[in-house]
Amino acid sequence: MKIAFIGGKTSILGFRALGVEIFPVAKPEDAPTVWEEINPREYGIIFVTEPIYRVLTDQVEEARRKELPVITVLPSVAESSGVGISELGEMVEKAVGSDLLVRE
Repeated sequence: MKIAFIGGKTSILGFRALGVEIFPVAKPEDAPTVWEEINPREYGIIFVTEPIYRVLTDQVEEARRKELPVITVLPSVAESSGVGISELGEMVEKAVGSDLLVRE
């Protein structure tokens, strides 16, 4: 099962060492072009950074209606609106039945 990560180069570069196929995007506005270049059905998991998610919301939500790929939004190095952390918390709670990412 392949894993992809779409985001700013600084945010995603280190994931290459883990075997993740990275797709750097210079500007979030370029994300739809990258999304079209990759075939989401070829991946089991696709990570996207928050700035990319904001541009690809419709495409991500459409892809999420299918069983695969699992698409996860993660905070970027440069900015975070809280979407990534919120989604991670929801996934953890769904998986284990409790919110382990207690925020105070």
